[in-house]
Amino acid sequence: MNKKKILFVSPSLLTGGLERVLVTIANKLAQAGYDVTIRTFKAEFDLLGELDERIHFYYKRPDLQLGKKIPYIRYKFYDDDMWQRRATPRQLYRYYVGREKYDVEIAFFQGMPMRIVRGSTNKKAIRLTWVHNDMTKTLDFWDKFRSKEECLELYRFFDGIVCVSKQAAERFRVAVEDLSQIKVVYNMLPVEKIIRQAEEKPSVSVDKGKLHIVLVGRIRELHKGQCRLIKIISRLHEEGKDISLALIGTGPDEQMMKDTIREYHAQSYIKAVGGVLNPYPYIKEADLLVCGSYYEGYNLTVAEAVILNTPVLSTDCTGPKEILDDGRYGMIVDNSEEGLYQGIKRLYDSPELLEEYREKEKERLDFFDQDQLLRQLTDLFEENPK
Repeated sequence: MNKKKILFVSPSLLTGGLERVLVTIANKLAQAGYDVTIRTFKAEFDLLGELDERIHFYYKRPDLQLGKKIPYIRYKFYDDDMWQRRATPRQLYRYYVGREKYDVEIAFFQGMPMRIVRGSTNKKAIRLTWVHNDMTKTLDFWDKFRSKEECLELYRFFDGIVCVSKQAAERFRVAVEDLSQIKVVYNMLPVEKIIRQAEEKPSVSVDKGKLHIVLVGRIRELHKGQCRLIKIISRLHEEGKDISLALIGTGPDEQMMKDTIREYHAQSYIKAVGGVLNPYPYIKEADLLVCGSYYEGYNLTVAEAVILNTPVLSTDCTGPKEILDDGRYGMIVDNSEEGLYQGIKRLYDSPELLEEYREKEKERLDFFDQDQLLRQLTDLFEENPK
C-alpha cells in the first residue's frame, strides 16, 4: 500500500476527551500503515506516552528566536495570541508546518488549527476539519475566529467537515452553514484498552453509597453541569437517599465546584477526585454514570460507560441520544435540574431498571466497531483523491 502521509494539527495533547479521540484515531491510522504526524502549539503533553511509536510528534511554541532579539518584531508578529491573531494562514503554516508535504491535512479543532491548515499551498492535499460540539450552544465558538466572515471562509475551504454525530451535523448547519462537505463519523474509542485499564485500581479511593454515581469531564459548569448535579445529589441525600457521587476531571470552574460541595455540606458523600489519566476504573465501579451536560457533540464518557457495562443516565443533548439510541440503552431525561432529579430518583427507587439497562448495553458494542469507523474515515481521503 502507498503510505499516505497524514497531518493532524491540534492545540495540545492535554488529557481531555477530544485529545483522547485524536490519539485513538492517529494510533489506528498508524497501525493501518499510514505515515502519521501530529503537530501542536501548546506545551501540554499528558497523552504523549500513549501515541504509537510510529507517529511523528512535533511541538512548536508560538514565538520565534528572532522575535526575542528584536522587540518590535516580537510585539508585532510573534507574541502568542497577538501573533496568532495577526499572522496570515500562510505565515502560520510556514512557521508551524514548514515545507513538509502531506497527502491529508487535518485541523482537529476549530480556530487556530483551521487557520494553520488554511495556509497550505499543497493543492493535491485533502483537507479535513472536525466539529466536536453542538455549535448552536457552544458559548465561545465565534471567539475562535477573527470574524464570522473568516469562520465561513475557513469552513468552505475544507474538503470534508467531519461531525461526530448526526445531531452535531444538524446543529452545525443551523449555526454556521449548510455545506455539502459535511460528513458524520462517530468518535473512535480504544475498546480493548478501555476494558483492560478498567481493571486497574483507582488512584484515589472513593466511599460509595447504595447508589454510587460518577461524572467524568472537564469542569466547566455551563458545559458539563457539575454544580447542577451537586445540588441534585444533595437534595436527594436530604430526602434520605443513600447516594454518593465521584466527580472526575479538572477545569476552569474547579474552585466553584469545590465551593458548591462545601456550601451544601456534601463532603461526606460527594468526592472531587481531580484529574486522572485513567478514569475507567471509576466508571466500571460505579452503579451509574451521569452525563449532566447542557450541551455536547458526542460525550466519550457515555460511550465508555456502555463499553464497560455501567448504566447511563444523560440529559437530552447532542451525542448521548445517538449513543443510547434515544433511550433504548440508557435513560434520557429533560435537560433541566428537575429532569435530572426525577431520573436519578427513579433509578434509585427501581434498581431493577438499572439492571435492565445493564443487560441492554451488551447489545450496543457493535456501535463502537473500530474497523468500521476507520473505513468511514479513510473513505474521505482514499476514494475521493484530488
